[in-house]
Amino acid sequence: MIVTPDRPRGRPRGTPTRLLHEHAGHLGRHHFAFLRALLDGVELEQAWTRYLAFSGGPSDRRHFVSRLRQVVEAIEHAGVRQACAAELAVALPALRALPDFVPARGARRDTLPPTATASTAAAPSLDDWRSAQCGTSGIEEDFYTQAEWIDLYAEAFGHAPPASETLPALPREPSPALSATAHAHLAETTHPEMTPRLTPAQRRSVIDALATLERVLAREARLDDETGFWLGAGLPRELARVGVQSLGDLVRYINLQGFRWHRTVSRLGAVRAARLVAWLVPIAQQGDQAIRDSALRPESDLARLRQRDLARAPVTDLADLASGTDPLMPVAVPVMDVALPDALSGRDGLFRSPDTNVWGAQTDVQAIQQWLSRYHGQTRRDYARIAERFYRWCLQVRRKALSSLQEPDLQAYQAFVTAPPPDWVQPRKVRREDAAWRPFRGPLGRNSQRHEFAVLGALFTAMHDKGYLRANAMAGLGRTLGLVKPSIDVRRSLNEAQWSFAMAVLRERPDTPTRRRLQLLLELASTTGLRLSELATTRMKGFRRELVDGEPAWLLDVIGKGGKLRTVMVFDDIKALMARHHADMDAAGVGFEEGVERVQVPNSRPTTAAGECMAAGDPGAAAAVSTGHPLQDALRAEHLQAWRPLIGILRRPPPRRNLDALGVPFVDRERPAQADRYGALERSAIYGLLRRFFRDVANAAATREGAPPAAEFTRASTHWLRHTFANEAIKQMQPQVLQSLLGHSDLRVTSVYVKAQAADLVRGMRALPRKR
Repeated sequence: MIVTPDRPRGRPRGTPTRLLHEHAGHLGRHHFAFLRALLDGVELEQAWTRYLAFSGGPSDRRHFVSRLRQVVEAIEHAGVRQACAAELAVALPALRALPDFVPARGARRDTLPPTATASTAAAPSLDDWRSAQCGTSGIEEDFYTQAEWIDLYAEAFGHAPPASETLPALPREPSPALSATAHAHLAETTHPEMTPRLTPAQRRSVIDALATLERVLAREARLDDETGFWLGAGLPRELARVGVQSLGDLVRYINLQGFRWHRTVSRLGAVRAARLVAWLVPIAQQGDQAIRDSALRPESDLARLRQRDLARAPVTDLADLASGTDPLMPVAVPVMDVALPDALSGRDGLFRSPDTNVWGAQTDVQAIQQWLSRYHGQTRRDYARIAERFYRWCLQVRRKALSSLQEPDLQAYQAFVTAPPPDWVQPRKVRREDAAWRPFRGPLGRNSQRHEFAVLGALFTAMHDKGYLRANAMAGLGRTLGLVKPSIDVRRSLNEAQWSFAMAVLRERPDTPTRRRLQLLLELASTTGLRLSELATTRMKGFRRELVDGEPAWLLDVIGKGGKLRTVMVFDDIKALMARHHADMDAAGVGFEEGVERVQVPNSRPTTAAGECMAAGDPGAAAAVSTGHPLQDALRAEHLQAWRPLIGILRRPPPRRNLDALGVPFVDRERPAQADRYGALERSAIYGLLRRFFRDVANAAATREGAPPAAEFTRASTHWLRHTFANEAIKQMQPQVLQSLLGHSDLRVTSVYVKAQAADLVRGMRALPRKR
């Protein structure tokens, strides 16, 4: 029988201590701050959260205890290599005597630091002597018990170690995570009457020893350090997947992505991301690569702060702009709010009409604002964005008033938008109030250039027609620049196979209010051709029931693009889906919100009928509270039903954030958070619902045999459903009828759906006789 000798307990000699995880190789100042907090009486979980949580790991007390033990062991082994025996002899016993310190299995528990006396000054401490004996004989420190080591020490030096070195460890309360057996064992072995405490002198000695160890052992984190030096719990691997290898890469990535950067990194939540950024801030500052404000605070907070600052600041005077001394106008100041000299304001513009214009505009800014006033909603925001950056280019690049531009200037602007300089380009989309905002997101492609000059052409035409300009430099320029508008790409639609597959994926989802709303949205958009804005702003008051050829039908009046009214038909089953969706809204307790004033309508507030005027004039008049007056109650009920949206919310939005007078964010629970008074879903939310659904369909198509190509679904959006409806409808009705259904102002726009299909072309060519 072969007897296998027992393996000595403990870690083999020479094996390096694992500090915090498998990759960490350095002690940092945050490790010593963590230990000082524990010595000051800070709770273990609070100290871990404040100093070490950024590096990762589970939020479990056993993990915190393990971290504490690993840090202490790392300090011990690093201190031995750096010849810090005296400091270790003072600091380690106090650290191991912490109430939360749980030694590894088989490891020793040291006691409080010694108080030096004259009789023991010449003899080494018990720890130093024991370490030397282990190094000489090759045994582990736990080869003997603590009592046996004390006896051996007395034999070697003729006296016992100082009493403070042999006192028992501080007792600790049993952790809630321990088992009942462990609780009982701790209760049996703990003797509170023998528990010593650090005296003020001892505590000062320990803190001084830690400070010396920190100066010798701690390594400052640098931007060129790999993330694996300091971070654990799999985070370096996830960061590497987005191209982040070093701390400097991480700082640049955070600045590029902004406050929500953690959403692009797998397995990283908002809490840990905030802790990691807080740890990185001083490191980035020391490396001359500061983290931007847009990465430290939500853009909504920064927007409110900048709006407040702009409201308090006087109008900016940039009179020196004409001399060319200001290379880039402050981006925080909207160009429309800048005080300009007459040479740039347009008062003395080269093509200014000498007669009075119908706008009464005296400057280019006034003319632009008058032109913008005719538009509303998203159209106005889009046109204002284009007009502002064009006007900024006029002042800063061409050094001219807008009313002095000539055709070569506009040709130069096309070259400029094709390759804007870096200081005009923002790396990511941010709010207008953000300091990182720039006029461009990148070079404009052909389609974007076409849209840009179409908007500017409308601006110049309006200025000329209203008598502000006596000549239009933009007239006929589109063809000169090669920006002829292309026809609509009607191929951006779903064929029968794609639609069937998408609906099959939808039916696989559980029958919930969210799924029913999505089905209503898909069916309604694909059978009526409604635009995204029309889906968001059309109300139930547009429905009417009429007899057509002896059969009842639901007709819906829609106010579309340009304020044009048209009528579409809604199938009975889709109307039933809508009623079910409204029942889901009632069950969720959402819909009308008395404190919300905004109403999503095409052009203005609801003021057309008697009940609507009542609600518009008195925000609380339409509240669903009975007054006891039958007529008033009936009018209120009819009003709420009439202004109910086609597609509504299914849950109450969370309260909005706001800033107090000092700029500190808080959750404003008093301010209503709904975007619409009657619970309409915003157009951006509708767009997002469909995009996410088609992305799920694309994922399903990529994994199923015989499914349609996934690439088409990744590009599908709300407007694809409109094209899908038009391509099917043109097969059954005349172009004039389809024009009315789609709300096109010109039959030539509708005629793009009449073009011969590719299959018809192939059939015709195959039937054509060929000459031999």
